Amino acid sequence: MTGGDVGSPALPPLLRRLGPGLAGLLSLILFLSLPGLPLLGVFTAVLSPLPLVQLLAASGSSVLGWGWVLVALVGVALGTAWPAVIAVAAGYLLVAAWPALSVELWMRHRWSSGRWLALVTGGALAVLAGVFVALSYPEAPSAVMERLLAPWAAASPGLAGLMGVSRWSGEDMIAAAVAAVSTLAPALGALYVTAVALWLRPRLPMLGLPVGQERFATFTSEEWLPLAFILGGLGWVFSAGFAKWFSVNLLVAVLGLYFVHGLAIIHHYLGRRLASKRLVRLAVGLLAVQMPVALAVAAAGLTDAFVRLRRGGDDDEESTQ
Repeated sequence: MTGGDVGSPALPPLLRRLGPGLAGLLSLILFLSLPGLPLLGVFTAVLSPLPLVQLLAASGSSVLGWGWVLVALVGVALGTAWPAVIAVAAGYLLVAAWPALSVELWMRHRWSSGRWLALVTGGALAVLAGVFVALSYPEAPSAVMERLLAPWAAASPGLAGLMGVSRWSGEDMIAAAVAAVSTLAPALGALYVTAVALWLRPRLPMLGLPVGQERFATFTSEEWLPLAFILGGLGWVFSAGFAKWFSVNLLVAVLGLYFVHGLAIIHHYLGRRLASKRLVRLAVGLLAVQMPVALAVAAAGLTDAFVRLRRGGDDDEESTQ
């Protein structure tokens, strides 16, 4: 199948064809585990685009699957004006519908994996920033988020450790963690959507879709990403107010994409050697997300965009799962 063939590809025999109603319902149930199941929902919600992508593989489009869910959620939100329903609608759009729609667009335009992932992340960041501004206006989004998170964070001091501010203690540590999360909420949400897309990518060929076959060891970030990096950095340093808030979120989102690029470099050198050692691969992954190691990995990805760091043949590298 070529990139322009987005009709009805042959579905692998072990997969059941899903109708739009069932695909949308399953994706909604999986997404609702994110707010409904503390901690565990972070992992189960990653599965929410899968029924929609399976619908895409069977029928050539996922719009009917997620479209009716969004219409229903928006209708309830307009009828009740409950902020929680608006948040659920926006979250479903980003975590379930947008990754599935992006795969459909990827099939049509045959982007590189780096460009597809950058568009997924950038689209999620733009929507999240708009939602935060709309819900907090006329106040600053970070101020509203900090006010909402403060009571919860006071009862969850472990949040500060996750944000890497453990050198402080007590109220200062909690306040620093809350301030960081409040400011970077759009970027953190966008990077979660990035993680969903990365989990989905190697599974697309299993559904018979003509994208996602590239080995993760060969992944390179979008060639225009350095421009976003420069704009985010300059905006963070020289701007104020909303522009500064958005710029720092843009910068963090771009660094997240370069972090993925850096992981691909690590996989290039270690993927084949550690293919049968899952626990060691898990340990390497956990080490890579720790500060300041994560910044070093992102710096490697940024450097590889200009100076080739991957040497030798990569034909024997395995695809990431």
